Amino acid sequence: MGRKAAKPPWQVRIRAARGGTVTGGGILCANGTVLTCAHVVRQCAGADGRGGVLADFPFLERGSAIPARLVLAREGAEAGARDDIAVLRPERVPHGAEPAPFAERPAPVGHTLGAYGFPDGHPDGVWSGGRLAGHTAGGLLQFAATGPEGHPPARGFSGSPVWDEDLQAVIGMVTAVDRRPALRTAYAVPVDELRRYWPELADPYPVRLWVHDPHGGPPRMIPLPTRGPGRHEFWVGRGDGTPAEPDILLASRPPHVVSRWHCRLACEFGHWYVESPVPQVTTFVRHRGDDGLRQVPEEGQLRLHHGDRVAIRAVLSAVAAAPDRAADAAPRRTLGYWELEFVDDRHTMR
Repeated sequence: MGRKAAKPPWQVRIRAARGGTVTGGGILCANGTVLTCAHVVRQCAGADGRGGVLADFPFLERGSAIPARLVLAREGAEAGARDDIAVLRPERVPHGAEPAPFAERPAPVGHTLGAYGFPDGHPDGVWSGGRLAGHTAGGLLQFAATGPEGHPPARGFSGSPVWDEDLQAVIGMVTAVDRRPALRTAYAVPVDELRRYWPELADPYPVRLWVHDPHGGPPRMIPLPTRGPGRHEFWVGRGDGTPAEPDILLASRPPHVVSRWHCRLACEFGHWYVESPVPQVTTFVRHRGDDGLRQVPEEGQLRLHHGDRVAIRAVLSAVAAAPDRAADAAPRRTLGYWELEFVDDRHTMR
């Protein structure tokens, strides 16, 4: 198992907001949503049906107790059915998280598989290994733990990704385990069925930003989805309470220097640029491996590559003038930068 797959940054743990009970796993997707099982989410609701959901990223720092809202759920879907699917949107995605690499083709029988789940007595999770036995008539993947040792798949694995060691990709999502524990067998919804119910899985390696807040807030991930060969634009700025919000919203904390429309990220035929179409607004780029800043020309553009950061000045605080200065002297300002870390797994790394 590769180093990244051994501590998968796409692995999620689902907990009930009330009481913190672990109900299953989940999979981070390209657009910042989390796939899990509908029955895993139902278990969070409790007897009155009003309980909330928390999403944890167990392999990442600052990745615990993130409130998540329900985006999609297959009502009436039973555990072990191929439509036992729910989609959650966490309030934030912790820095270092990555969407799961979903397989683009079916896995052959006999492939070595692994799944990370949260059975009773193991709230931090355990690995279970096995081999793919084939497909059931109901359209699920069937896999079984090999050998008498190790953890067999059990209750608490539902919603977790099934990792194919041979393909180096996720081939499905655990939905049920056999009622006879001695069989050490589990079942998973394959990727093609997941895409059927959640089409946004279609782009497994999205272009995305990590927005680093100079005020000390946690980094947040923003996907930059593009379709087709034409030009795609994403405006960066601050909100003013009107419906015309920027695509990439920077928190407006006074005092600030982020304009209503600050800069623009644009994709043209697979090449990305930061543009400065707003007069007298300064934007910078810190290229990967370079400590200095390059200014984006006014009404011009700079090419972006994987790992570059767009830097936007921010006023962090106003410090009072020193005692020996005139009483009417302007206070000194402490400056920082919003940094938009550009990540492109497919194009600009080549």
